[in-house]
Amino acid sequence: MRKIITKLLEKEGHLLKDVSCDDWEELVDIIAAPLIADGSVEPQYAQSAKEAAKQFGGYVVLIDDIAFFHGRPEAGVHEVAMTLALLKEPVYLFEKRIKAAFLFTAVDNISHRGVLKDLSLFMNDDECLELLREGKDLKAIMRKFKDVEKRNEIS
Repeated sequence: MRKIITKLLEKEGHLLKDVSCDDWEELVDIIAAPLIADGSVEPQYAQSAKEAAKQFGGYVVLIDDIAFFHGRPEAGVHEVAMTLALLKEPVYLFEKRIKAAFLFTAVDNISHRGVLKDLSLFMNDDECLELLREGKDLKAIMRKFKDVEKRNEIS
């Protein structure tokens, strides 16, 4: 397994804890801000992610309490990037509760599939999911992510 997820999340400002927001749209703005600030995406990417969530609805919350927001590569993506937010209080998208949210970018369909494939390994790990839902310990989450990457390493 490529160690892309932890590498992306270890960038300064890409892990957000105790996020407060009124709704899922504000959440997207909050988790897009670090990617806009570091030049990974243009500001219109946040709107693209919101439009995708509106269009496809609940698919964004594939796993209970955990959202995976993303927009279109042509909406100002400059590089593969990711943020993770742990919410102080949940918000809802089409009646699906969100306690943790990823926003990821991809420059094309190949990188999009790669990021989803890597994320799926974490989402198949019950301890990872529990840590994300609890939303209390970013260091424990990153340790667990690194452990999952190590266990799934392809030589």
